Amino acid sequence: MTEKNIKNILEIPEVEKLFKIIGEDKIFLVGGCVRNALSHQIIKDIDFASTIIPDKIIKILNANNIKYLDIGKDHGTITAIINENKYEITTCRSDIETDGRHALVEFTDNIKEDSNRRDFTINAIYVNAKGQIFDFHNGVNDLKEKKIKFIGDARLRIQEDYLRIFRFFRFQCDYYNEQIKENDLSIIKENIKGLKNVSKERLWIELKNIIQHENSVQSLQNMQDIGIFSEIFEGIKITQNYKKLNDILINLSLSSTLSCKLSLLLNNDQKNIENFIKENPISNREKEELLDLSSINKNVVSYMSMREAREALYRLGKFNFINQVICQWSKDNNEKTTINWRALVEVGSSWEKPDFTIKAVDVLNMGIPEGPKLGEILDELEEWWINNDFIDDQFSLIERLKAICFAQH
Repeated sequence: MTEKNIKNILEIPEVEKLFKIIGEDKIFLVGGCVRNALSHQIIKDIDFASTIIPDKIIKILNANNIKYLDIGKDHGTITAIINENKYEITTCRSDIETDGRHALVEFTDNIKEDSNRRDFTINAIYVNAKGQIFDFHNGVNDLKEKKIKFIGDARLRIQEDYLRIFRFFRFQCDYYNEQIKENDLSIIKENIKGLKNVSKERLWIELKNIIQHENSVQSLQNMQDIGIFSEIFEGIKITQNYKKLNDILINLSLSSTLSCKLSLLLNNDQKNIENFIKENPISNREKEELLDLSSINKNVVSYMSMREAREALYRLGKFNFINQVICQWSKDNNEKTTINWRALVEVGSSWEKPDFTIKAVDVLNMGIPEGPKLGEILDELEEWWINNDFIDDQFSLIERLKAICFAQH
């Protein structure tokens, strides 16, 4: 009987079409879609392995009026595009030569031979059009037991592509199991310097995936213990504060904000954060969020009043306020303040920004000409409005505006 989630993939019209036009005995589901289906996780990308060479795949796609991308052709990958969905079809291959990141490949029509060059047992499970599973490395059982195992010789698999070190720890998050073989960690430790062969862009993508995962603590701890952060991503250090933050995010069902978690890994330290930004290819938005957290607002404290919380929300914005609250909370060792911190998160989550109703035209109507003075008056009035807890009284605002304008004459 075909596993239900596998059956669901096989019944997708685009998948059925590719099996039909390429040949049911010449193409197989493989990799993440099979792994995630068997472990009941979200299926993102659907990839295929084929015993047909790329040029023939292209001919078949052209004959069936299917668009495709061939930028991965040299490594055997053609990407079919059906109904704007992308499906990678990679010809079965074996690695002839590698440089620690990229491989010179030779095509084969044998899926078992293809499986030998893959990274982990859980990624080398093949499924044909009928739902039959081909598992040459006991990957299905490893999935059930949540074991991340290299295929064959771990040392060779790592040296073929050093990015597999980071992928190992990312999969550890997905299939959480504290019992990692000491031998695997030892072999990884021996090969850490090889990570310098991998682009920082690729490493950053993998690190982000790890940090954002709710099971990131053990993986990051293992990475730290074997010295990865001494070689790559200097400044990162996992502490009890980070572990507490991770628990807070899980318990409150808050989305795992990368900036907040990364900021704590960098100890909310401005110098650490600035160095990290300088050395790594992070986006402008990520930079901005990290810098906001590098200077934590000291007024965000567990005992702040609701009026003070509303003022902080207005000045910081909802996103930054909640981030700063949970960062401060994670560093607070007083369990008695938990209820206060939780209340501040709830206030932040439900807060709607009030509308400051006085505009430039209202100041002009008071006889104030355009220029810097007009902006100063608006700023002074807005400060008064904030300090009076966003008073919802247009008459009072106008009267206060009159008083400020009168004082300017």
